[in-house]
Amino acid sequence: MKRKEIAKFFSGVAANQVLTHGGLAIGDVRFTLFGISYTPTFNTFAAIVWAIVLLLLIYYAWIKK
Repeated sequence: MKRKEIAKFFSGVAANQVLTHGGLAIGDVRFTLFGISYTPTFNTFAAIVWAIVLLLLIYYAWIKK
């Protein structure tokens, strides 16, 4: 399996995380799971971090020669 194919797979994982954390932030959902408090602030930060990871993976998998 080539590295770019693996990056394409993980870009889908990252996109899922962006949508999930973004939706939780917009929906003002609050809960605690395994000792981690998921607040709108935490989810906003997580969505931004995952969006950056997604952009880097997209660049590596599809744009970079």
